[in-house]
Amino acid sequence: MPFARPCDLGTTLRRRLSPRQRLAIWERARGICAICERRIDGVRERWIVEHIRALELGGQDEPDNMGPAHETCGRTKTREDHRRTAKAKRQKIQHLGANEAKRPLPCGRRSRWKRKIDGTIVPRQ
Repeated sequence: MPFARPCDLGTTLRRRLSPRQRLAIWERARGICAICERRIDGVRERWIVEHIRALELGGQDEPDNMGPAHETCGRTKTREDHRRTAKAKRQKIQHLGANEAKRPLPCGRRSRWKRKIDGTIVPRQ
């Protein structure tokens, strides 16, 4: 089996958008919210440029992965993305066995005591 070097993809860094880039993203989407798909009134409503696939979930910081969104829609999506990312990290830690039990079982494998089948407790050797 060939040796494969494990690497963590990590999070892509977010770069600042110029007003010209924001305008290009707005025009490409024709002023439609990328999340709720309703029209955004650019004069009366606050809007942001939202990553369609979150950076912390492996999305790219490219204009193809961005779209205009209502500020409230963007906040809701960001909250959900953080929740999903935290769950993925917990699963990865659990899968790799990188965490230790907070409350180890009495007489478990890491305990210095062993419980025999007849119920007696003896020191582990």
